[in-house]
Amino acid sequence: MRKQYLLAALSFAISMGTVAPRAYAEPMTAMNSLASSQEYLNALNALDMSSVREALVNIWSHGMNPNAYWTPEMEQAFISGQIEQAPLRRQVLQVYLQALKDVAIGSTDPQSLASDIKIKRKDFFTVEQLNSLVLANGGRADLVLEQVSPQSPAYLSLREALRRLYPLLLKGGWDRISPVNKELSLGVRHPVIVKLKERLQVLGYKISSIDDVFDQEMLQAINDVQTNLRMKPDGKISPGGRTWGFFWVFCGERVRQIQADMEKLRWLPQRLEDRHIFVNTAFSHFVLTDKTQNKVMSFKTINGTAERKTPTMRDKVTYLVLNPTWTVPPTVFLNDKVEIIKNLDKNGIRKYFTDNNFEVYTSDFSRTIDPTTINWRGISSANVNFYIRQKPNYMNALGVVKFMMTNPYAIYLHDTNQRELFAEAQRLRSSGCVRLEKPLDLAEYLLAGTEWSRPQIENFVVKPGQVLPDETRVNLKNPIYVYLIPVTSQMNSDGVIRFVEDAYGHNQLILNKVRGIGR
Repeated sequence: MRKQYLLAALSFAISMGTVAPRAYAEPMTAMNSLASSQEYLNALNALDMSSVREALVNIWSHGMNPNAYWTPEMEQAFISGQIEQAPLRRQVLQVYLQALKDVAIGSTDPQSLASDIKIKRKDFFTVEQLNSLVLANGGRADLVLEQVSPQSPAYLSLREALRRLYPLLLKGGWDRISPVNKELSLGVRHPVIVKLKERLQVLGYKISSIDDVFDQEMLQAINDVQTNLRMKPDGKISPGGRTWGFFWVFCGERVRQIQADMEKLRWLPQRLEDRHIFVNTAFSHFVLTDKTQNKVMSFKTINGTAERKTPTMRDKVTYLVLNPTWTVPPTVFLNDKVEIIKNLDKNGIRKYFTDNNFEVYTSDFSRTIDPTTINWRGISSANVNFYIRQKPNYMNALGVVKFMMTNPYAIYLHDTNQRELFAEAQRLRSSGCVRLEKPLDLAEYLLAGTEWSRPQIENFVVKPGQVLPDETRVNLKNPIYVYLIPVTSQMNSDGVIRFVEDAYGHNQLILNKVRGIGR
């Protein structure tokens, strides 16, 4: 039965017209430059060929196309017993070595894909490490592949999602559900509801009864789908609406969406730190994990728009700023504020700056400038020679606390003066930084064990109506790593596979370039 399943997977990959297998003859990249490809192959020489086949045919569970690694010619050689012949064995080991690299660190250099991807490509395991893995796993290539693969919770959960959808795809996927010209809502009966419920059930939603009634369980599932579509959920499936578009997506497209996301997660360290922050900028969601204290913190975020993306990066928070000032980036001020100011007279301009606690500084911050002396109608990015700074106050754009990182792009985490926006499903609204729903919870965690207790933090931060002259910096004794990455598919502990739109456009870039992903 297992052999029949492996062959079915191989046949499906061939029938998909997917990426053609490579010869893998070029030098290996992103490996230890002191080690040659031959040294790596020597480290793999003790591998059992049956387990190599097992690893490559089942590489679909890592979001890769089996046919790009284990070819029909290899399968025939394996069946006939010729796979152990020296030239062919070497070729298979070269392919397996490439597969190890693709699974461990990704098939492509992330920074080559888009300017907003700031993650550098990882190095592969050294020859010594790989040799140790082969020996420790008794020459089992499938086990070695598992050992080098990412172990982050997000990656492992997507593997589980793929294990549910890929076998379904092998059988032809799910049927397209044709929209109907009738609004479907709670209590409505319609034959198409049976198919909708079946789809929701496959994705893991709790659907107890596969009948034609739009019941309470279906209502909850539809509300969740609509939230992930960044819609205000109304529990209705309207003719021509976006909810129908969700059900129209073919199973193969969902599998490829997962494949693209798994490639992103291969760019990260194999194991994330015991203490780390993971911000999924596609779902606009924050998770802090601290295994040392068995603590998890989770809440909503607001992050960059499609035009002003939050960069994909790994960084760390090194200090906090309580009651921060906000030095407005010139591009943000030009795009968001000047249209308002240029239509005001002098009194209006002065009032605008006073009401919003804005100050204009010279480019070296040596003195302030009267905002009414600036020609706001004639301003452009070419002649901005000043900075706008907002004083600390409760309605400061950064709120009452910001969490500073080390990157040179002025990207950080912070509170906000638009706290009501966390109730919205569409939270791609910032200019690149990440706004936090519960910033004081994070501040309390990061400052635990210092003189800054939660009551002291709450007493110190500026209150509504207050304006302070300057901000207060608090260094962290224990900086924490932060991952910002748009993962557009996920499966949480409730077993539901969720999808959001790829607003940042990374998925197709990955699918166009990554080896081993079917198209």
